[in-house]
Amino acid sequence: MPYDLIAIGLNAVDVLVRLPESVKHDDKQFVEDLLIQGGAPVGSGCCGVARFGFRVGIVARLGNNTLSSISIEDFRSNGVDTGLVVHDEESRPAIALVEIDHLTAARTVFIQMDHYGYLKCADIPAAHIAQTKTLLVDSYDLDATEAALESAAGTPCRSILDFESGDTVRLRKLLGMGTDPILPLGAARNLTGQTDPGDVLRSLGDLCPGQVVVTDGIHGSWALDRNSGGILHQKAFVVQPVDTTGCGDAYHAGYIVGLLEGWPLEIRMEFGALLASHVAGRVGGRTALPWRKDASSMIRPDLSSTLAQKLSTLL
Repeated sequence: MPYDLIAIGLNAVDVLVRLPESVKHDDKQFVEDLLIQGGAPVGSGCCGVARFGFRVGIVARLGNNTLSSISIEDFRSNGVDTGLVVHDEESRPAIALVEIDHLTAARTVFIQMDHYGYLKCADIPAAHIAQTKTLLVDSYDLDATEAALESAAGTPCRSILDFESGDTVRLRKLLGMGTDPILPLGAARNLTGQTDPGDVLRSLGDLCPGQVVVTDGIHGSWALDRNSGGILHQKAFVVQPVDTTGCGDAYHAGYIVGLLEGWPLEIRMEFGALLASHVAGRVGGRTALPWRKDASSMIRPDLSSTLAQKLSTLL
């Protein structure tokens, strides 16, 4: 059976700690929030989609080691199929130490990538990608991203691009190969040389023939309306943040769920913003991702009537 989503990109294990009000250095102290779970944008994004009952596959190189075991188990517990994982004894995920400020929910992230399993072009499941409905890729492993986008070319597959940084010339090329880039506003500004979100989107629209979206945390997200040429803005939902890890990944997940459900652009953006607000309320990028059965409980007074109605009918 074909996949609804195939995800290809950085794979990580996160060690997250919410720091106490005062840190006693060169000492031991107990903390309330400390956990280990899978992380990275593509990894957490695909988990968010899988929790809504879609068939999701992750492509990664993993070996016989503790970090790989944690990664695989976490994917499986989130409903992600690991049948596309390539076994390589020398490989492991990245590991990230995430320190979270107890007052601002801001993160400081330390990443280590020794023995990271970078994908080879032969690892890309071209036949599966040609049949999948959506593809999620990032800018951490550009050779793999390009091979995946080439596999999707000429098919109905919608490709969601999550580009945070990288070689500008190559990223511009890859934008032209995708259909749905959803970029942080800062990264999009670097790629286009523009500042205003509307100008940024129009420049991105010249690089990519598909649907372009930019996000900017508490300021919300913007999209270029290809039909009218106008700019759509989706506000961020008000939430008391605990940890901002994975908020952007949750937005991508909500957008992809909306694509798979056949929702219009503005509702995909609204659902992405809603999922991001849920994730911000707990420590960890996957902790508060909702399951499909929880959809109706996500309805709140500041949702549009359209999204509220759609959530009420998801079973």
